[in-house]
Amino acid sequence: TGTHGAQTHRGNLIGKPAFAKHEQQPNYLGNQSSLKKFFDTSAYPEDSSDIVALMVIEHQTHMHNFLTRLNYESTLALQSYGHINYLKNIVDAFLRYLLFTEEAEFTAPIHGSAAFARTFVAQGPKDKQGRSLRDFDLRTRMFKYPCSYLIYSEGFDQLPEKLKTSIYQRLFDVLTGKDTKAEFEKLTPATRRAILEILRDTKPGLPNYWQAKAR
Repeated sequence: TGTHGAQTHRGNLIGKPAFAKHEQQPNYLGNQSSLKKFFDTSAYPEDSSDIVALMVIEHQTHMHNFLTRLNYESTLALQSYGHINYLKNIVDAFLRYLLFTEEAEFTAPIHGSAAFARTFVAQGPKDKQGRSLRDFDLRTRMFKYPCSYLIYSEGFDQLPEKLKTSIYQRLFDVLTGKDTKAEFEKLTPATRRAILEILRDTKPGLPNYWQAKAR
């Protein structure tokens, strides 16, 4: 449920006939405010299944899978070689996902449950200017500040220290503009600066140079 303009999804397509009709009539069964037309919803707390909440859980699931893989690969590398030099490509892929660099741009605003959005955003943490990595955009992209809030998670914090040291350095280089690779060029200077400032104020355990290089 929720509105998403002309953007299409397959969330409400059940059975071959529905998929066939979707091919003929894009957005068939999209932009729904309730699921009552699909089944009896009286036995459930809500008659909705929020599009924004589903997008968030999709990101969260993939990120936790990524963190699990990183932990496994780095632990194995450290036990075998004593370093993580062979994990550069995996670290770069993680950074691309952390910073939403391959996110599909929205072509229309997305509106879901206002209650979910309020609850999710309120969990913070917020920086000195009241900004949070949980702040939604939902006009051209999912989050206003495209850096995953799961950088605060236990899964991230429990990564081996050598790996976190590498990730923090690479992330700092991207956010300060030192890393000029094309894969990060979607991040504008203003967006990079905002993410950097939010993390400085809210993320415990950052290396000292993150604060010493304040601009």
